[in-house]
Amino acid sequence: MEVDEAYSLIERAVKSGRVANAYLLVGGVRGCAGELAERVLHLLFGPGDLRVHPDVHRLVPAKKTRVIPVDAMRERMIDPMEKTSFTGGWKAGVVVAAECMRPESANAFLKTLEEPPPRTLFLLLSERPEKLLPTIISRCQRVDLPDARGQQLEEPYRTRVLDVLASDTLTGVTARAAAAAKLTAILEELKGKATELVQEDLEDEHSDAGEEPDDDAVKALVSSRYREFRADFLSTLLSWFRDMMAIRAAMRRASIGNDDNGEVPLVNESRRTVLEARARKITLAQAFRNVEAVESLVKSLDRNMPEEPLLSFLMDCAAFGAEGTT
Repeated sequence: MEVDEAYSLIERAVKSGRVANAYLLVGGVRGCAGELAERVLHLLFGPGDLRVHPDVHRLVPAKKTRVIPVDAMRERMIDPMEKTSFTGGWKAGVVVAAECMRPESANAFLKTLEEPPPRTLFLLLSERPEKLLPTIISRCQRVDLPDARGQQLEEPYRTRVLDVLASDTLTGVTARAAAAAKLTAILEELKGKATELVQEDLEDEHSDAGEEPDDDAVKALVSSRYREFRADFLSTLLSWFRDMMAIRAAMRRASIGNDDNGEVPLVNESRRTVLEARARKITLAQAFRNVEAVESLVKSLDRNMPEEPLLSFLMDCAAFGAEGTT
């Protein structure tokens, strides 16, 4: 749904008195979801700088651990939203990256959603709604926005992954094994980065109090942050093979005279030349199997199967269309 259309629907609901207590805005928190949230807030509170409005409460993940702890949920969202409005009108709570709520945070917030105070509106912004509790999703009106899609890995890791996939050497067992090793090494670096970010954030949080974080809690935070990185890594892998499949499908349509006379949109637009060259050398069935192989990899990793052999298997069985490029 386009942002303008979603805004119009919410605007009509507010004016008719039939607005939902909570909306789940699925899209980029700095993109469409963020834009829609700000427009809805101005609808309720009028013009001005809403960052300092006493009846607008915002909650974002901790800057490095990327989690929303239960203390922050209670102090900065639940308690303020249960108090009387300063202006006598609406109160709004905005949870940015709602999927980052820890289980105890989500459960505490759920109680507020079940019995919301009068004239309150919650806006949950999420890029990964599948990570939210189903009970939270069920109590929100969901709005899927144009940029609601899988996230891509941040730089420089994204470019390194794409360089592996675009390599001209993926034509033999040895080369593919080396490529798998490069991808595994990137994951290892992401594990190290997750550990570093968590430690830095915990040092900031506990330096004043002189507290030592619990080892199990630290491990859980690192694991959560790393899984976030790995999800972006897998999304980047999947986008490559989906781009190849989209191009190959378009070539198939053109070959039977059903050409829409337009270029197929790609996630990896900057690699279009390579992707088109590769797509010409594989069949549509191979392109579908490539996507299925990555989706299977994602499911296997979610079951905590070892990463290195799974990546090796993917690189060994995928059809890259690299033959004849050297």
